[in-house]
Amino acid sequence: MIAVAYVLLQLVGKPSLLPANDTYRYARASLELLGDSPEQAHRTALAAYCRDQANYEVRRIQLDPLALAQDKIPSVEQRAEACRTKWAQGLAPHHPRYERIFEVRPGFAVAAVPFVAALGADSGLLVTSVLFTVAGGLLAFALLRAAGVPAPFAAGGQAFYYACPIGWWGGFGLTEGPVLALAMGALLGAWWLLSRRLAAGTVLLSASLVTGTAVKYSGALLLAAALTAAAVVCLVLVRDTRHRGTVLLAALSGAVTAGIALLSAWYSLPGSGETLQDTFTQHYEYPDVATPWSLLAELNGHYWTQWSQEQARSPWLLAAITGGAWALFRHSRALGWIVVAAGATGVATEIAHPVAGQGDRLMVAVWVIAVIGLPLLLHQFAQSRVARVPTST
Repeated sequence: MIAVAYVLLQLVGKPSLLPANDTYRYARASLELLGDSPEQAHRTALAAYCRDQANYEVRRIQLDPLALAQDKIPSVEQRAEACRTKWAQGLAPHHPRYERIFEVRPGFAVAAVPFVAALGADSGLLVTSVLFTVAGGLLAFALLRAAGVPAPFAAGGQAFYYACPIGWWGGFGLTEGPVLALAMGALLGAWWLLSRRLAAGTVLLSASLVTGTAVKYSGALLLAAALTAAAVVCLVLVRDTRHRGTVLLAALSGAVTAGIALLSAWYSLPGSGETLQDTFTQHYEYPDVATPWSLLAELNGHYWTQWSQEQARSPWLLAAITGGAWALFRHSRALGWIVVAAGATGVATEIAHPVAGQGDRLMVAVWVIAVIGLPLLLHQFAQSRVARVPTST
């Protein structure tokens, strides 16, 4: 019922969505997989993008009192036609290096193919992302139940998965929905391995990480490395996890980490250096910078200072992840290490790409700590209250 409610809310809120530049590229790729020529795929994807862009712009103009008073509200078709004319040669950025970033992560476009065929370019991608997000919430529920949390509290975790920024970004035709759902699958697989469910844990962890590599290999690399580190920490510091399942977790995650690194080197996939050039050249519109790493360090200094100031005025994210992390480690140090490691990939992504306008989206994985931790906190609080109630004699 919670999942159905999330889907229905996405249908109600769809007209308010601002179309994303990335969505146009994923739509174009799905259409080419369906057999369209590159030119036809471009026209269809652009038409879908411009229609959504026009709807969004007209909605905003309808809220302008002056435009309303002067009867200057344009039609959606006028705006869409202007958009199609403007970007007839392709939606910017046009640089081949920018295009390659999307060409080497085909997983989302492949997954969206049946929905794009049935529903069209824009709705097909949106439905794909929403369904992945629904699956991610169900996996959050399953992980909480596997950790021994009663169903009502686990359902609260599922609802929070949809209500927090994970659910927000999962409602766009972007990779955040699939990436976070696969991360939840990897976490459940890791927990099964830590709980000695070797066969099920191996299959789910491996499938989640390998599929995640096809969707967004940089995110899968970070997650696999984080789970490897968490498994090693558990072997060293958590006595109850010194068994084959934890060794297998470290081995599988480490193998995926090494495999992605080798694939990146073998096929010359865009890496951190290319991402930095993309950041500091406005998608390659300007010449490459000579010292991207020093610029990154300086930008991080500015970014995190201002981020901390903003959090001081509204510290709900910090409160949520701090409370969640505390509850996780109080419940199980092993669970705490793997969930916090997965959440930390959001911070690592933001450090590697500190763009203020995309901060909430880039760091969205950090909310995993709150999604799993806060239901545990509520459960622990409920248990403590029950324990304080005196028994009658």
